[in-house]
Amino acid sequence: MEDFMRKSFMIARSNMRKSKGQTAAIIVLILIAALMLNLWLMLSTDYKANFNRYHDKLNAEHVTLSISGNEEEKREFLLQTFEKDNHIAQYCLDNCMHMTGSFPYNGGRMNGWFVFLEKEKALTRLIGKAEIVEEGAFASGVYLPMLYKSDDIVVGETIEISIGSSKVTYTVCGFFNSVMMGSHNCALTELILTEDKYAELEMAGYAPQAALCSVRLKDKSENLNYEALLKSTITERYPDIIMTSNCYDIVTQSRYISQMICSGIMSAMAFFVLLIALVVIISNIINYIQVNMKNLGALKAAGYTSGQLIGALLLQFLGLTMLVAMVGAGLSYCLFPAVNTMMIAQTGIPYEIHFLPIPFVSSLGILGGVVSVAVWYASRRIKKIEPITALRCGVQTHNFKRNYVPFEKTKVPLHFALALKTTLSGMKYNVTVCITMLVLSLVVVFSGLMTENVIMDMTPFLNLIVGETADSCINIQVEMEEDFLEEMDADERVEKAYLYHSLNVSHVDGAELMATLCDDFSKVNNPNVVFEGRFPKYDNEIAIAAKYAKEHGFKVGDEIEITANGKLEKYLICGFTQITNNLGRDCLFTRAGYERLGSLANTSYYINLENGTDIDEFNLEMKEKFEGGVNTTINVVETIEGAAGVYVSLMTIIVIAILVLSAIIIAFVLYLLVRTMLNNKKHDYGIMKALGFTTGQLILQTAMSFMPAIILASFIGLIGCSFIINPLTALFLQGLGIVKCTFKIPIDFIVAAGIGLVVFAFVTVCLLALKIREIAPRALLFGE
Repeated sequence: MEDFMRKSFMIARSNMRKSKGQTAAIIVLILIAALMLNLWLMLSTDYKANFNRYHDKLNAEHVTLSISGNEEEKREFLLQTFEKDNHIAQYCLDNCMHMTGSFPYNGGRMNGWFVFLEKEKALTRLIGKAEIVEEGAFASGVYLPMLYKSDDIVVGETIEISIGSSKVTYTVCGFFNSVMMGSHNCALTELILTEDKYAELEMAGYAPQAALCSVRLKDKSENLNYEALLKSTITERYPDIIMTSNCYDIVTQSRYISQMICSGIMSAMAFFVLLIALVVIISNIINYIQVNMKNLGALKAAGYTSGQLIGALLLQFLGLTMLVAMVGAGLSYCLFPAVNTMMIAQTGIPYEIHFLPIPFVSSLGILGGVVSVAVWYASRRIKKIEPITALRCGVQTHNFKRNYVPFEKTKVPLHFALALKTTLSGMKYNVTVCITMLVLSLVVVFSGLMTENVIMDMTPFLNLIVGETADSCINIQVEMEEDFLEEMDADERVEKAYLYHSLNVSHVDGAELMATLCDDFSKVNNPNVVFEGRFPKYDNEIAIAAKYAKEHGFKVGDEIEITANGKLEKYLICGFTQITNNLGRDCLFTRAGYERLGSLANTSYYINLENGTDIDEFNLEMKEKFEGGVNTTINVVETIEGAAGVYVSLMTIIVIAILVLSAIIIAFVLYLLVRTMLNNKKHDYGIMKALGFTTGQLILQTAMSFMPAIILASFIGLIGCSFIINPLTALFLQGLGIVKCTFKIPIDFIVAAGIGLVVFAFVTVCLLALKIREIAPRALLFGE
């Protein structure tokens, strides 16, 4: 055994010494694959598990409710409800204040439902306590969730926070981590005030008193249904109560949207790079067998078995793979801090980078396993080599294949004919090139899709992810509604105003749904919110999220039972929606449809304004004109810019990274193929030089021989991927509630990218083929 390993090691070392360039290229491909594979495994396993670690550490809630009013009778009812509920493992009831509000964030504004807690209470709550992650020397002010730490929001600076229709300025004392209320994606956003500022806000009355209910369940998997059940129980007793809630499933999904996107892209790129690396290794081994036929025959004649020769190749490639994979997985920890910074900008959950043995070992196991299979598959033909045949270089001197490009008959120019002949005779090269270009075509089309629909013009992304958008949203008391609409009709700045009000209802025996009401859905700006069926027209109709419908087996035309305010009604499903605001748990009603379940105390109107209108100034004017009637105003454009800016930045980095990676992959694959071709055709090139062909002509012929496969694969790949990219993206985003993706296909970008790929490949081959200059006919005649 020791002798076998020694001989195998000697053969493997000899092979690598003879092919240093090919070895270097394979090292780079395996390095990139290992790096991305380990990053993906870290993001998809431990990174998301980090949420559960903090959830346990801070004893966080499974269901959270912020309920208006803090009267003794109401508290007693809540305590009795919790006490007799056998689903609950733990609960607590704390005093707080809550109100809708906003503050500047990421170039726009962050809007949310704020829950104000006094610092000592927030840090010592039995359930759902917060932890300070950064604190200054300031004793009076506000602590913000760590998500909002930025260049503009830092400790010691002041921040103006809108609370309802009032504005308050606080000093930023620090930042904290709250698992269930640490982001605008949580439905509830916790703000911690120092004792004096909490007392000031309480005295000012800008935010009403509320009860903060925090519940931990015996079985957390019931959190969605329990949230709906608990809210139904409360509204049955208090029909007009105002409350906002969240639950474990919704929060954990919404806080890890960027993680899901990034890990998905990492996994796809790792798979693509690994696939190309395997194709290159297989091609390399097949070429090695052809070029070294005499040597293999001599080794067999000297007593080496087929198993030993295959073992030497396994040792060569598997040993190389394992060593490089360890380096690549190690390098991923150098890149991970930058990835972690991007992730925290959306998750708002701190993550301490540490060594993860399971992803590390899994990366090595996956790479080692697939490379072993590839080497075995490509090298098994060694078993068929007989020493005497191998020593005579096989039977390649008698080639009975059809000659598709006979020089004596062809009418095409000689250089083109020679290049075409090389193309047709090198099918293995063509297969490798085609697979590489097809894979990269998908990457390029995805990059174009994101550039067109997210980076350059965010509108398609917003229409798909957010759903409906407008310029302004104003929430007004119902008794002021008639006067408000008259004002909107009379105001020349207003292009249109329409009811677009959201609240919560519950599906009987199902989950809570976010319901959006509209007086006339023909007025909405985004008709693609309903992608199958139609919007509701009558009071007995409802459109529900396609994801939720699929989970519960609903089809258009079925009936669904909805409950709210202690009432239950049946509705006919007239269409399917896809909005990510509630991660695929939402529905649409007409106003009359909802009023079968209850009346509205206030209404939200979306408003489209003429271009050039100052939205903030318009909102302020409406506040003053309807003083006491306007609950809150939102600059929708500014809010969206603030929230979506994170995703635009993330996607920009991803697109740049994968385009650079694509260029590197093309360069290394072509390097391997060109070096292999030059080694195989060294004598042919020497003869052609002796016949009078110049180095430039031979370089051009070599480059042209790759062009048919590159052009054909790029053409087919780019066109084919243009048709499948939207369904693939929808599959990729299905966790957010997306069923059908309608992004605009960037034709101009794809055409330019296709031309760019071909030109880049042509130039790369020409540069790599410069080695032809070193081939001298005289040296070949002397056997050098």
